Amino acid sequence: MKPALLVTILIFLALPSLAQNTKVENNTEYHSIPLPKGDARFLALKDTAQRYLPKFIDSLAKYGANRHNYAFSVKTDFVENGTHEHMWSQVFLFKDGRFEGVFIDSPFDIKNIKTGDKVSIKKSAVEDWLIENIRTGQQTGYFSKEYLKSKN
Repeated sequence: MKPALLVTILIFLALPSLAQNTKVENNTEYHSIPLPKGDARFLALKDTAQRYLPKFIDSLAKYGANRHNYAFSVKTDFVENGTHEHMWSQVFLFKDGRFEGVFIDSPFDIKNIKTGDKVSIKKSAVEDWLIENIRTGQQTGYFSKEYLKSKN
């Protein structure tokens, strides 16, 4: 068999498995990054995010109304019928131990939430957080970024 034909066959056979963890919406490619349950490194990063969460809450109180210059996001675990997806929501308010905002991520398997849905998230459920200065592009937080990038 010619090498080019063999490569074409292998790519064709691999496509269904690749498609399960990748999707494209609006010309943006999204990847699902599977982690083992109880991943020690991810849990340590969650602990770091929780430790610095007061900084996030203070910044949200100070700059949260300035939506033209700042975006505040939190990552949490969404569950449906035993399926877990760790996804992002943009938040606008912290009150009574909860963040209020909208879901901004793109679920792969969970169907009970969609982009734009309102969310209310317990402080204790936050796994990671991100403050983005839209004007400068500077990001604060996003503790899991490099670890998840290394798994991609």
